[in-house]
Amino acid sequence: MNSTRRRPSTPAVSSSGFTLLEIMVAIFIFAVVITTVFGSFRIVFSSADAVGGDVAIFESARTCLGRMATDLKGMVVSDYPRYSKPTFDDAQDPYRLVGDTSDVAGGSFGRLQFASLAHLAVNRDQRQGVCRIVYYVDQRWDETLVLRRADDLYPFPDFEESQDDPILCDNLLALEFAYQGAEDETSDRWDSESADTDYATPRSVDIRLTVGTPSRPKLFTTRVSLHVYREAAQ
Repeated sequence: MNSTRRRPSTPAVSSSGFTLLEIMVAIFIFAVVITTVFGSFRIVFSSADAVGGDVAIFESARTCLGRMATDLKGMVVSDYPRYSKPTFDDAQDPYRLVGDTSDVAGGSFGRLQFASLAHLAVNRDQRQGVCRIVYYVDQRWDETLVLRRADDLYPFPDFEESQDDPILCDNLLALEFAYQGAEDETSDRWDSESADTDYATPRSVDIRLTVGTPSRPKLFTTRVSLHVYREAAQ
């Protein structure tokens, strides 16, 4: 009796590959993932750059305001009875305080002049004494604005802006001073040799410093109470 052996059947193997549609979908998904990943990296690095720039701005502004506070707390004034109200032909008080404004690059910026014991010796000149300090805004060759500090020992020469004056703060956008008198009156201008202020000096000075870029301005403020001042003339 003849028996027929049956061979076990094997599953059929498909010889077809990926279709064009499947490849396009896979490429699209890959592109979306890569775009998201690189976008995230770009945001992270941009944020890191911005944070680093902000830290530098904060440090620069902190140093600047600290220096200005030290200068103002060392202020020197002519007081009574040595001081007397000026007449028409009298020489100006060398220790006068003058707060006004100057026009730079189409904008108005605060400017402040006063006498102080906070002289900073530079170069090889190590002399100390009463100096005249002037804060003023200057435009550099690249059109950015900086805050400069002029410092001249007594006897004070005529003030002239100079590129040799040290820079207190760069990337300056705005600078304002406000002066507070004995009656808590506040003014953005002051002249201790003027009848408008009764020949007195202010009791405190507010400083408003704006630095950074037009798209990312940073405002810093401080109030400096003056250790010495002159009362209004009687």
